[in-house]
Amino acid sequence: MKKLLILLLLSSSFIVANIAIVKKTTGEVEIKRSGKVITIKKGSMLKNGDIIFTKSKSSIGVIFDDGTTLSLGEKAIFVIHQFKVKPSKKEYKVDLELKKGKAMFRSGKIGKLSPKSVKFRIPEGAIGIRGTKFVVEVK
Repeated sequence: MKKLLILLLLSSSFIVANIAIVKKTTGEVEIKRSGKVITIKKGSMLKNGDIIFTKSKSSIGVIFDDGTTLSLGEKAIFVIHQFKVKPSKKEYKVDLELKKGKAMFRSGKIGKLSPKSVKFRIPEGAIGIRGTKFVVEVK
């Protein structure tokens, strides 16, 4: 019994936590997770390491755990490298990347608690936030 309990505790530390929920999709939207491509829809959960792909005439709206919102237009490629906002532990690190397409971003609690902890990468630089809402396009 002790071995089973220890095994369960150890395996639970490797479970990847959900960090965001998909609030809206139009058309075909997929994510690549752990080498697998999955079609997602409203209500799907996102995790660190997910790569989001929107197809032609498609879009997605996402709300992260801290209230940060993200919208992607058609033919977008977006990577969630890391999204960690844990105010109780004072742990903040957000690392996102728009490789292609249009995105609208509005920071949630992270914009007030630790704006310097946010990195939003684009191919020709990075966008720093200070409690920000912005739109960006990468061709």
